[in-house]
Amino acid sequence: MPDLFVEIFPVVQEAMPILVAYHLEAEVEGAALNRLCGRLAARLRKAYPGAWLWLDGRVITDTPRSAIELLITLDILKGEQPGTYGALHEITEDATWQPSAQTIATFVLRTSLKALDAPIQAALEKSAKAEKALRRATAEREHKLQTWTVRDAPAISISIASRLLYEQSLQEFVGGETDVTAINEKLNGLWVKERESEQRGEIVSLKIAPDGTWQVQIRAGQEEITYPADALKLIVRLPDMSRFDLDPKQALVSLQMKPATRARYVKAASDIAKEAGVLANAYNARTAPDLFFSADFEMNLRYSQNRVKRYRAETLAEDFTKCGAYQLRPVFKKMPIRICVVNALPNKLEDFVEAMQRQLKRTFDFSIDIIRERQVRVISQSNLASAVRVVEKENPDIILAFFPDATSSGDDEDTGDDDATATYLRSLTLGRALPIHLIYKATLDDPEAMGAIILSILGKTGNAPFVLVEPMEHADYVIGLAIIRETKKTTGETRLTAIARVYKADGEFVRYVVRDLILEDAALPYVLMRDLFSQGDFAKKRVVIHHDGEMADELLQALSGWARAIGAAFYPVEIDRFGSPRLYGTENGQVIQPPWGSAFKLSACEALLVSSVPKADVTPQPLYVRTRDAGSGALEIGKALRGILVWSLLQYSPEGPSKLPVTVSNADDLAYWLRKGGTFGASEGEVPFWL
Repeated sequence: MPDLFVEIFPVVQEAMPILVAYHLEAEVEGAALNRLCGRLAARLRKAYPGAWLWLDGRVITDTPRSAIELLITLDILKGEQPGTYGALHEITEDATWQPSAQTIATFVLRTSLKALDAPIQAALEKSAKAEKALRRATAEREHKLQTWTVRDAPAISISIASRLLYEQSLQEFVGGETDVTAINEKLNGLWVKERESEQRGEIVSLKIAPDGTWQVQIRAGQEEITYPADALKLIVRLPDMSRFDLDPKQALVSLQMKPATRARYVKAASDIAKEAGVLANAYNARTAPDLFFSADFEMNLRYSQNRVKRYRAETLAEDFTKCGAYQLRPVFKKMPIRICVVNALPNKLEDFVEAMQRQLKRTFDFSIDIIRERQVRVISQSNLASAVRVVEKENPDIILAFFPDATSSGDDEDTGDDDATATYLRSLTLGRALPIHLIYKATLDDPEAMGAIILSILGKTGNAPFVLVEPMEHADYVIGLAIIRETKKTTGETRLTAIARVYKADGEFVRYVVRDLILEDAALPYVLMRDLFSQGDFAKKRVVIHHDGEMADELLQALSGWARAIGAAFYPVEIDRFGSPRLYGTENGQVIQPPWGSAFKLSACEALLVSSVPKADVTPQPLYVRTRDAGSGALEIGKALRGILVWSLLQYSPEGPSKLPVTVSNADDLAYWLRKGGTFGASEGEVPFWL
């Protein structure tokens, strides 16, 4: 077991001056107060030495002044700009105030570390000179600082954002093309970055205005934003590599930093802060072993006739083939699984289908029926959309899509984790609640892969290939919950869609539930919890609720109220995929990948979790996990981490655990589709179409 460290550094509090806070009496509150007091702090920085910030609902400084001086300054400002500062009445020292760890970390970030920004970036640029330059693209390495509280102590993370920017403009990239349809075919699905900010997103569509300017619509998270083409730079991501004129091997090295390379950049940046006496050495398992977690529990799977095998990704397909499926849906005990095929390969598939039929007849007690095949000779978004529309009419149980081999992927915010066209195809079927399984040519040519394909087909059509031998002891159900709002600007009406993915404590999928409401305001109705968590099913039950990203306070309140009403215990767990500091392993003096299941515990209810380790030697992006209190106390973080890790096995993939548990996989794509006006045809279902 390698030693672990994390790119989070304790703040050296001993070297910090004492912070003093001032309270303001004002006629405004909320966002207006924050804006006003932020301006006041900026004016105080010009009037007095030291740092002056608006933090924690107060003006905070490391160089205090007398109350008389500050009142005189405030009076002068009110006289100069009564429209701006007239709402402020009095400023007094808050003698009882004590800074929280979060406030201290934020103060250090915005003062001491901000002053070191230039030397840190210079150190990174010096380290980058050792890398081989790329033709037509530039590798950017930027440091990203975040504040954290680690066991009630202030800390700062230093992460390295890595991206590859293409040197051609969008107009140059399409090669002088003027037809809008052809331009969209060339650009859609590519990612771009705004030149003057960190805003990034995927190109959704492009329109040419009457004056000839290009207007590009990008998808950023669950929102869409329009920019002029000149304001954007193309980002090279691994899934799109074949669309750029680049040396793929060199680009791969630039994008996928090995742990040792990334750690070298972090060290170059952190050494500047350490030499300035601002930060101490990074947290590590040697000096703080109690802050680190490892997946040292066994994961055993139960198959047909109670056959039990220990989970091992490399033997999963073989174990499934030998032991058989734990449980089939009743419909598939009588009828075959109806399959439609989208074939983007030149190969004919008769031999493959025949081989699958033989394997099923020899080993399993269910059958398949290929009811239609649609050939896609030229892979494009329009052709794929057409193919899905054709096969959807057959009402299949699942679509098998055959694709050329994809570029290997990594685990970075701009590298992606799948082939772009394949991702687009998934988005088409996701919105139709229609399962799909992608088969690449290399898999098609591998006779040993048949068991893995059958495993995925079964799992994605609502059967249970296996369940957990050791169910979650602290839960009766594990549920993925998503609440999606879309407010119409014209009417003010809010469409509210809620989706619950319900699993038993042993991992067996039960059903999904969808509720769609039209409201006159955006408030979350209490009745929604009643519909999603029926009293008949969940009364007096313990329910762990996974949520993609932060939960709104009103959602926590609604969950708490309904849990009290039915005597249930709800344990919300927030899971954030992006932007978390990385963990590293060290072994024999070398920096390596952290093992799967490694975690850094920030507190009793927060942690960074390595839920997936890429096959390539790159540094995985951890999940940020936080447990919340919905009336029954917050779930202990170790139990939450185990649940996430175990539920990542239920993608039924022999490639290894997925990064996300199945309870929240593709949650952002579903939300995006719903905000675009999509609707579900059924309010409940027995098929986990998001897998």
